[in-house]
Amino acid sequence: MRFGSSKGISTAVGTVFLVLTVFVIGTNIFFWTLAQNTIYNQAVKERNQRDVDRLIENVIATNATFVVPSPGRVNATADLMNAGPISAQIVTLWVLDATQQKYNVTDLRASDINLNPGDSRSLMMIVDIPGADSANVFNAWVVTARGNKVNLATPQTIVVANLAQGIGSMALDFYVFRYFTYVTSTKLANYPSGTSGFNVPSRTFIAFGVVLTNLDPSKRTITLNTYSQCWLYFPKAPGQSTIFYIVSVAADGTITTPYSPITVAFKETKLIVFASDVAGSLSRVSISSSVENLPCALNLLLLGTIGTRDYGQNIPFVSMYVYRP
Repeated sequence: MRFGSSKGISTAVGTVFLVLTVFVIGTNIFFWTLAQNTIYNQAVKERNQRDVDRLIENVIATNATFVVPSPGRVNATADLMNAGPISAQIVTLWVLDATQQKYNVTDLRASDINLNPGDSRSLMMIVDIPGADSANVFNAWVVTARGNKVNLATPQTIVVANLAQGIGSMALDFYVFRYFTYVTSTKLANYPSGTSGFNVPSRTFIAFGVVLTNLDPSKRTITLNTYSQCWLYFPKAPGQSTIFYIVSVAADGTITTPYSPITVAFKETKLIVFASDVAGSLSRVSISSSVENLPCALNLLLLGTIGTRDYGQNIPFVSMYVYRP
């Protein structure tokens, strides 16, 4: 009798321990599952918050400029403003030389460009791109820490209708107008950078360089013929004028003859040089001493073809001062 009772108690105790073991294991599994679910929900919440932050981040870039102080070096500048409701960090700058299809990227994290809502900051960075030249076309953008891309360049297509239909299909980059002197009788000095052309010397053989972009609304290619020229007119010296005809220039600055017609495709930007007193050949030109210390107006008289049709355009936007060297 005692033996049977003892056996029953052992069975009951074993059952209790089994139930407790199952309960403990089940409880641990429950709490582990609950913890994992909490971690997952927190991760989803953080991911959703990052997505929302990325969507509402709003950095605006204005006044973008690209200057090539020396060949292969591009000085990119822009004004950045945080127009969004949250802070933003700028981490990289990308600059593309569209003419060469070459690019470079600069890490800006060390520059600590953090913009709180409403903050503005000027960005100025020099980026090395082999072969970059001031006559080339550049695009650029910055990337935020959240992965948003902010373009620094304004698409040129915005100005096609307003500018091209108003004055013609070719647009002049006024701010990079330049002139060159000669290192030999046929080779330009400091080509293609040149010297700012708003003050030029008399009695010195020079050539003018202008940067033109084809913005033809019909997207046609423009070909400039041998009679395209720069014409200098002096209001204070009636009857005095000087003509520089278009020339072909090799990459090293050597003027090649005879002149080979220059083509400018739609949205292409090129540096065009005017250097000769004779159309189609090279006869160097200097401005006469009789007009020293006088202002003058420079007109571009562009002639050739646009697509399959004749083309002619006058661009009269540059004034200069001729000084005695």
